[in-house]
Amino acid sequence: MEPKISSKTSISKFLIKGENIYVRLLWEDNENELFRIKIFDGNNSWSGRFSAEFAESCRSLVDETEDQYKNNVRRGLSGSQKEFTYDFFVLPEDESTARFTWKKVFDDFTVMAHGSVPVHKDDAKESKDTLIDFLLYENSELREVIEANQKKNETLSENLDKCKRELEEFVNMKTSLETSLYGKFIQLLNEKKRRILLLEENIQNF
Repeated sequence: MEPKISSKTSISKFLIKGENIYVRLLWEDNENELFRIKIFDGNNSWSGRFSAEFAESCRSLVDETEDQYKNNVRRGLSGSQKEFTYDFFVLPEDESTARFTWKKVFDDFTVMAHGSVPVHKDDAKESKDTLIDFLLYENSELREVIEANQKKNETLSENLDKCKRELEEFVNMKTSLETSLYGKFIQLLNEKKRRILLLEENIQNF
């Protein structure tokens, strides 16, 4: 069975207020939610979800179709993009709740809110080592995919060489057959000519 790398999980890094924020996203894109999010801010880990209902309310504020919005969210959250700005802040009234936001920047430098997701501090902080473990796993799967593709390419190359050899043999056989048939045709033609000449001579003598 050919190995496959899941596209449901992604890890991105954002530079926000001089600090690196790491974000792990699990893309669901179903009737209930667009994605689940885990944020590592250096001190704590935070978890949340971008519900389909909340995504629709955010989309209604921008001039984008549902597909356009989903694609732009994916692009915007794939890592720092020049057409987006990002923010992450803890709510002053509740330090166990924070918000991650992204805004779209237009050519005229107009900034428009594009999406926002609330997150809650994890009771048990999740280590960044889980990101390393995930990336190592993805790297292992990627190596398997590369090796599988290399083997497939080797097989295709062998089949191509075999087809080339068979084609060359066929061409040689065709040429040999044509030469043989042409020789027999000339021989038969000459025999016919001799018989015609012989008949003509016999008629004249008669």
